[in-house]
Amino acid sequence: MTNFSLLDPSHIIFTFFCIAIIIFLPKIFLDKNTRSKKALVLVIISLLLINQGMDLYREGYMDEWKLGLPLHLCDFSTASIILYFFTQRKEFFLFAFFAGFSGAGMAILTPDVPYSFPHIDYVRHMIGHSMILLGVTYAMVIDHLRPQLKDVHRVLAVMTLFMLSMYPINYLLGAPANYWYVIEKPPGLNITDYMRDAPYHMIDMFIIAVIVCYLIYTPYLIKDKLQMNKS
Repeated sequence: MTNFSLLDPSHIIFTFFCIAIIIFLPKIFLDKNTRSKKALVLVIISLLLINQGMDLYREGYMDEWKLGLPLHLCDFSTASIILYFFTQRKEFFLFAFFAGFSGAGMAILTPDVPYSFPHIDYVRHMIGHSMILLGVTYAMVIDHLRPQLKDVHRVLAVMTLFMLSMYPINYLLGAPANYWYVIEKPPGLNITDYMRDAPYHMIDMFIIAVIVCYLIYTPYLIKDKLQMNKS
């Protein structure tokens, strides 16, 4: 099995495939009937749950139970988009929107897996995180949801509280627990390689997270400004 590399052609191709699914699949279903849309939602939820179950088994059972708990940011995003589909509450969409595009988006571009395609860990990692973002784009395209500027502040506040709660959780669990990577940097080649060593990397990560969340909202800000100028 080939060791994972960001420049591996299989990873580049698979990443573009995932991005295409995330962007274009909801548009294909936009004019479909309700039954077809519900079927797509069921597939998204099923793949999310399968990925969570495999993660729990492969890391929590085969490796170390402290590593398999659903406490990472992307686990929160998974729960949030599933709860949105069941409740239709916009709050869950908003958390999945910002946490998903910042967390799951980075996980797709720079996955922390040891092997490349077609290893099962790579495939489930890419599909699982892609389903988070597919759920978000489904809500955006089919349910016509979008964030407002005030939502950026609110979601960042919630994410900050969750992040701070990870310190006592990791402390109580003990090594090798490292949820939200507050104890050590995430493995593999990623943006944290350019940050300070732990524990100061979390200051840099927090600053980057704030910047990314506002950048994610920027297209909406520009769109609203252009519409205001036209009117």
